[in-house]
Amino acid sequence: MEDFGDRYGCRFVKLVDSRGSGKEFEFDQVLLMPTAAGYRALVEQARAEISPRIMKYLSRRWSEGAIENLSFFAMAAAVYARSVSDPPVKIDVGRVLLRTVAFCNRRCVNRTGSGASSSCRLAMNRESHHLPKCIKIPRDVAAILGCLKSYIATGKATSCLEGGGVQGSMEVKVDPGMDFVPAASC
Repeated sequence: MEDFGDRYGCRFVKLVDSRGSGKEFEFDQVLLMPTAAGYRALVEQARAEISPRIMKYLSRRWSEGAIENLSFFAMAAAVYARSVSDPPVKIDVGRVLLRTVAFCNRRCVNRTGSGASSSCRLAMNRESHHLPKCIKIPRDVAAILGCLKSYIATGKATSCLEGGGVQGSMEVKVDPGMDFVPAASC
């Protein structure tokens, strides 16, 4: 029987937290996501790094599943930023989740008028948030997540601090030349 990895070129990439816990996190190169074991390890590491006080606040706002889903993203970005990125960047996973909650709170509280039903609190008619309606990951972490995905796909580290982040590393420059004339006008 032929192995799936050999047939389709599926590889698993390990992200090693060399400057932190020393743990390895496994990612699927095709899906650009952690494997089940990598996901569990990221969630457990995030629980270990988030302050109990912050975790108590988060658990009042979000369900356990929502905290898991967001903490693995933040933890993966933190591991990449401190272990692979050059120069290393420190990301506090708890603070990232607090900023995410703050955005959601601000969006839900300030929504009035005809579009109010799109805010998660008002749509659910309760005090807790309904995900993923209001979730917006902070820009600095989103840029590092883009670099992490690039690292998983290519196996090469890119610096998220220079070149405009993800857009700079994945941008394609096209120069049609001076004598270019389009065949049809818009």
